[in-house]
Amino acid sequence: MKQIYYVIQTLLRGRGSNIIKVLSLGLALTMSILLFVRVVFEQSYDTCYRDPDRIYQLFSIFTINGEQGEPGELNLPPVAGAVLENFPQEVEAAVSVCKYMAFGPLYNGSVRFKDYAVMADSLFFQTLGIEVLRGDPLHELQQKDVVFLSDRLAQKMFGDEDPVGKVINYDKQLQLTVKGIYAALPENSTMNPEAVISIVSAWSRDWAEYSWEGGDSFFQYIRFRPGVKVDVEKFNARLETVIHNYLPQNGKDNSSYTSIVKPLRDVYRSGDMVKRMNAITLILGLAILFIAAMNYVLISISSLSYRAKAVGVHKCNGASGGTVFSMFLLETGIVILLSLILMVLLLLNFREMIEETMEVRLTSLFVFGRIWVPLVVVLGLFIVGGVLPGRMFSRIPVSQVFRHYTEGKKGWKRPLLFIQFLGVAFICGLMCVIMAQYHYVLNKNTGYDARSIATSDIYFDSDSERDAARQFFCGLPYVEDVESASYPPCIGMSGMRIMDESGQSLFSSRYCVETENYPKMMGMVIKEGRMARERNEAVVNETFAKTMRWGDDIVGRIVHQGNTSLGDLRVVGVLKDFHTASFYVPQQPLIVRCGRFGACIHVRLKEPFAENLRRLNSEASAAFPTKTVDFCSLEQDMAENYNIVRVFRNATVLAAVVMFFVMLMGLIGYTTDEVRRRSKEIAIRKVNGAESSTILEMLSRDVLWVAVPAVIMGTVGAWYVNGIWMDLFAIQVPLGGSVYVLVAIANLMIITACVVWKAWSIANENPVKSIKSE
Repeated sequence: MKQIYYVIQTLLRGRGSNIIKVLSLGLALTMSILLFVRVVFEQSYDTCYRDPDRIYQLFSIFTINGEQGEPGELNLPPVAGAVLENFPQEVEAAVSVCKYMAFGPLYNGSVRFKDYAVMADSLFFQTLGIEVLRGDPLHELQQKDVVFLSDRLAQKMFGDEDPVGKVINYDKQLQLTVKGIYAALPENSTMNPEAVISIVSAWSRDWAEYSWEGGDSFFQYIRFRPGVKVDVEKFNARLETVIHNYLPQNGKDNSSYTSIVKPLRDVYRSGDMVKRMNAITLILGLAILFIAAMNYVLISISSLSYRAKAVGVHKCNGASGGTVFSMFLLETGIVILLSLILMVLLLLNFREMIEETMEVRLTSLFVFGRIWVPLVVVLGLFIVGGVLPGRMFSRIPVSQVFRHYTEGKKGWKRPLLFIQFLGVAFICGLMCVIMAQYHYVLNKNTGYDARSIATSDIYFDSDSERDAARQFFCGLPYVEDVESASYPPCIGMSGMRIMDESGQSLFSSRYCVETENYPKMMGMVIKEGRMARERNEAVVNETFAKTMRWGDDIVGRIVHQGNTSLGDLRVVGVLKDFHTASFYVPQQPLIVRCGRFGACIHVRLKEPFAENLRRLNSEASAAFPTKTVDFCSLEQDMAENYNIVRVFRNATVLAAVVMFFVMLMGLIGYTTDEVRRRSKEIAIRKVNGAESSTILEMLSRDVLWVAVPAVIMGTVGAWYVNGIWMDLFAIQVPLGGSVYVLVAIANLMIITACVVWKAWSIANENPVKSIKSE
C-alpha cells in the first residue's frame, strides 16, 4: 500500500508532465488502436460464413489476339451449374448471384427501403454457408416472386410482426412474397445482402440472357465437400477443359474464354488497393504507437535529474532496486489506465466522426473476437514505456541523496527525439501527397460538365411514354435541359467486342447508347462529323480511332463488332476523349450509338441545386407512380468512386495531427529538461557577454543536429511509400520533388520555433537568478 501511496504522490507532484503523458498516450492509443483494428477488420473479410475455407469464387478470363485479360468477377450464367454437374465428387454446391437486376429499392406499402439486395438461385445459402432462421430456400427459391429477408431488414420492415407470408414490392415491378428469414451478415463480407430474391423471377421475364454466348454479369461461388484437398492449379486446368466443351465457338476465332477459381478468403484481401492500403495503415499505426512510447520514455528519462534524489531517499529507507522498478511500472500502469479512459471518452464523444473516417461502425470494429488487438497494443506500450525507464530509475545509486544528479542522458534522449522527428516528417509527407491526389482526382477536368446534373434510372415501355416523359421534364421550370444515356459517364460502361473484316477479335471497347443531344448537354466535344442518328451509325472517341490506327481519316469508316443483331456500324463522328469510369483506369476506347429517351435520365437543374433536386424527386415520383424515381447528384456519384481514398486521407490526416502533437510534447519535454540542466551554463555565458540570440541559436543548433537528418530520412520514406500508393491511379497529381522539400522545411521551422518558444524565458532571464540558486 505504501508503494501505491508514494506513486500517487509522485504523479501529483509531477502533474504537469503527467498530463502531457496522458494526453499524448491517450491520443496515440486512440489512433493506433483504430488503425490496427481496421487492418484486422479488413484481414478478417469473409470469415463470417460457415467453413469459409471451403468456399471458392469463380472468375472469368477472356483472351483476345493471344492477349489474356485479367480475371474478372463476372461470369457467364451457366458456369456455376457446369461446375456442379462436372465435379460431383469435389463440389457440394454452386450458386449464381446477380446484383445489377436487384439494384432497385424494396417497398413495404409506401415505405421505401434502399437496402442491398441480390437475385440468386436456390443454393445460395447452402453454398455460402449462411444460417437460415426460417424457411426452406432449397424449395422456395426455385419459385418466382419469392424473397428471403435478413433478420435485420425484417425487423426494420415489420417490427415485431411475423414477416413470413407478407408481400413486399421490388422497384414497383414485382410483388414478392417473404418465404424465409436468415441471419444478417457483418460489414466485412463481400456478399452480405439484406434481401435475396429468387433469380427465377428474372429468368421468367427474360430480364437477362442465359447462354454461353454472352451475359457475363453473374458473381458465382462454389463450396467444396468436407475433406476435399483443393489443388487450385490442377482444378483450374480441369475446369478449363470442361468450359471448352461447353463453348462451341471457343477457338474458332482469335478469342477464347475460360474460368478459374480462387479461395473466397483471399479474393478481397489480395486486391492490390486493399493490400497497399492495409500496409500503409499498418505502418501509420506502428509509427504512432512507437513514437508515443518513445515520447513517454523521453519524458520519463528527462525527469531523472530532479527525481534522482527521491529515488535515493527510497533506497536509504530500505527500498531495493526491484521495489523502485515495480513502483515505476505501477506509475506507468496508472498513466496508461488514465490514457485508456481518455481514449474511451474520445471514442464515445467523436463516434460519428470516427465512423465516417473509418467508414465502418465502431460496434463492428470492436467485436469480441478483435478485443485482443487493443490488449496487445496496451501490453506492448506498457513493456516499452515501463521497463526501459524503470530499469534506469532502479539503478540510481543511494549517493544521489547527497548530491545533485546532473547527467543529461543524451545517449538516450537524442535517439528517441530522432525517431519522433523521422516519424512526423514521414507522415506529413504522406499526408500532403494523399490530400493533393484526392483533391486532384475530384477536381480534374474529365472532359464533360457534371455540375448541376442529376441522374436516375427510369425505363419506359413505349414511344408514347418516352415522349410524355420528355415533355414532363422539359416543362419543369427549374430544369435547364434533359437527355438520357445507357449509363452516367462516371461508371464502367458495358463492353462491345470489336472485330476485323475476317471476324477476328481486336479489342473490347466501352459502349454506350445516348440521345442525339446528350453530348452537347454534357459539354462533350464532337471534334469531327456529327452525332449518330440512325441504327447503324456510331460515334467513336479519339482513343478508339488511335487503337484502330485510322490516322486522320476516321469519318466514314466501318466498325465490325460482335453483336450480330446490330450488324456493322458506320462512323459518322469523332468525340474528343472524356474520361469514363474513374481515374483508377486509363482512358478507354468508346463507341456511341444513338438511342431513344430512357434508361439513365440526365437532368441539368438550375440553382439552387439541392432544393431543385428535392423538388425534382418529389414531382417526378408523383408523375410516374409506377416507376422508382431516385435522382441524385452526378458530382456526388463521381466523388463516391474515391470513397476509399477519402477514408484513407481522413485517417492519414488524423494520424498526422496526433503524431505531430505527440512529437511536440516530446520536444517540449526535451527542451525544458535541457534548459533546466544547462541553466547555470547559460547564465555564465550571459555573464561573459553572450546575447539572448546566441543562447537561442545554441539550443536550436543542438536540436537541429538531430532534426535535420531525421526529417530528411522521414521525407525520403514518405516519397517511397507515396510512390507505391500513387501506382493505384492512372492519372496522378503532378507534384514533383518540391513538395517534399517544402514539407521538410516546414517541419524544421516548426521544430525550431518550438525550441525558441520554450527557451525564450531562460535566454532573456537575469543570469543572477540561476547563479543564486546554485
